[in-house]
Amino acid sequence: MAFQNLVAAAQKRFPDLQIKYKDQSWFMKLLGTLLFFNKGFMTSFTTTIGSTIYFPNETFIKARPISAEVILLHELVHVKDGQKCTKPLFSFLYLSPQILTLLCIPLFLISWKLAVPLMLLFAAPIPSFFRMLFERRAYMASLYVMAALGKKMNFDPKLDGQSKFFSQQFKGSFYYFMWPFSGIDKKLNQAVVDIQAGKRPFEDPVFDILDELVTAA
Repeated sequence: MAFQNLVAAAQKRFPDLQIKYKDQSWFMKLLGTLLFFNKGFMTSFTTTIGSTIYFPNETFIKARPISAEVILLHELVHVKDGQKCTKPLFSFLYLSPQILTLLCIPLFLISWKLAVPLMLLFAAPIPSFFRMLFERRAYMASLYVMAALGKKMNFDPKLDGQSKFFSQQFKGSFYYFMWPFSGIDKKLNQAVVDIQAGKRPFEDPVFDILDELVTAA
């Protein structure tokens, strides 16, 4: 199976890499309940924590083999970024500013009148600059991978349509309205232009890894 070959190749680059499934994880089920605003969290979205990538279920991969490969490579960009800036820092930045809600809990020892408003403030869908940056890198990499796979397997990845779809992920509830600004459309559209011109959407060694893994796919 091509997906399993890709995983095996990726594990040579990322020895700690594990593939798991949300429908088999009590933690993911709990997280899915907490992330009530993302209705497709358990069935349509893949989540990476550290070096573990949680796909919705095994059927998801079998039914969408090419999409699964693209998603895997997307998530590996997150794994690489986590290694680059350390996993704790990556997690903190990715979850900011909403993660600051947890830091407000000790304030209850001082004053609930201070703690409650701050918790409500940080729990609100405030735009997340760092989450946007990490996801922008990964989605640009997805566009790059789609083009590479399309060339390899002789199909049209329809990058313009994919770019529009990806930009909506930044603005909707899927990532808790992380970046509702129009600038993301321009960035992704420019990435498509660059990719179609045979360029990388941005310069980073991660593309050397992606090129290597696309060959293995």
